Amino acid sequence: MTQNCRALKQHLEDLVAARYLRDYIDQDKEVTEPKNPPPEPNVEHPPWLVINVIHGTATQESEETLKEEIAKAAQTQQVMSVELASKKVRIVPKSPLCTISFTRKDLEGIQHPHIDALIITVGIGKRFEVKRVLVDQGSAADILYYDLFRKLGLSEQHLTPTAAPLVGFNSQPEWPLGRIVLPVVAGTKTLQIEFLVINTPSPYNAILGRPWIHQIEAVPSTYHQLIRFPTEHGVEQISGDQVASKHCFMAALKAK
Repeated sequence: MTQNCRALKQHLEDLVAARYLRDYIDQDKEVTEPKNPPPEPNVEHPPWLVINVIHGTATQESEETLKEEIAKAAQTQQVMSVELASKKVRIVPKSPLCTISFTRKDLEGIQHPHIDALIITVGIGKRFEVKRVLVDQGSAADILYYDLFRKLGLSEQHLTPTAAPLVGFNSQPEWPLGRIVLPVVAGTKTLQIEFLVINTPSPYNAILGRPWIHQIEAVPSTYHQLIRFPTEHGVEQISGDQVASKHCFMAALKAK
């Protein structure tokens, strides 16, 4: 989108003003912008399809409070829309140690106080943009829920059997329908991830647990609603969606 391009341009100008990206600036001229990157090959790709699913209904007890919180979070996101757009995939200059950290500036545009989970949007499969993906450091597996599995155009024929059930927080075993390896696109990084497909109701489309987090070498922060990870271009980040997180929380309450 045009506003994303403008936000990225402003961000690059800020980096140059802070004396980063010096290797990309023509020293013979006083320029405040980095050099234009080489044009990408003219390869046509099919458009990304958006998957935006939520399950369940709510108890009346906490629904009104949650609706108020959702409205506040939505208003905050709208006010900070340009800035948040620039944060979706932000490239931070690469350092030899590739330090990943969070500062108070990262809290701008975040509704506080909050207990929101980190819900992000990533690419899964053949050019599908999937929303309501939970980043869960407590999960030892990467989970794909069956509704999303079918929306990705997949069937049981694509699955391989699993040898053991999953054990959840309530210690009840849940047998996956099977395993499948799919590409997951986060920023400029694409990884082949093995998912366990589960046929059970969930407010999330998928869960990215420790296998994906460790493979991408990411550092998630629910407090800052950010996940950052190193790439060959530097450190990139994806912002969480507080509105989606609150909707998922409401759906989970309704399903109880």
